[in-house]
Amino acid sequence: MRVAKFCERNIRVTEAGKALELLRLEHHTEVDVKVTDCFRRCLECRVKPICRIQLTTVEAKDAEGLVKKIIQSIHQKVRLTPRFL
Repeated sequence: MRVAKFCERNIRVTEAGKALELLRLEHHTEVDVKVTDCFRRCLECRVKPICRIQLTTVEAKDAEGLVKKIIQSIHQKVRLTPRFL
């Protein structure tokens, strides 16, 4: 399961909170959602919803777009992760 981290400030000023709730309700088996204090990306944070998955920043114009991009990113990373026997 991948961890999607959301900035607390971004949740307050954009639709990131809506994306967070959608992930918790609809994709809870695929994504573990965490809220952190700050990403230190204030210029982006004020304008659009963003989240971080590992070291990758995912951003979109709205909550639904962010959820789609998060799920795509997670599925892509799962395919690229090597499997050891």
